[in-house]
Amino acid sequence: MKRRLWVVLAALVVVGAGFAYQHVRGMASVGAGYVAKEACSCVFVGRRSLESCLRDVPETMERVRSELLPDGVRAYVTGFAERVARHEPGFGCTLGRH
Repeated sequence: MKRRLWVVLAALVVVGAGFAYQHVRGMASVGAGYVAKEACSCVFVGRRSLESCLRDVPETMERVRSELLPDGVRAYVTGFAERVARHEPGFGCTLGRH
């Protein structure tokens, strides 16, 4: 009886962790997309440095990292999400899936 209880409890923990991971992954994707698009527009349309543009990112997005690409910005939350915004001259920046 005790063993069955532990197995059920372990299964509930694993399922709960899976749901929590999916939820956090979704939020991380939205955050990474926001940072990638805003930073891309700021750098390529606004002609500012990436460092200057990242100062405009809300503090709640502090876990989102970003890097400048030759034609856009890559933003990511390690282990959860990655998004890339690319600049198309004359059209601005567009967010794509990576």
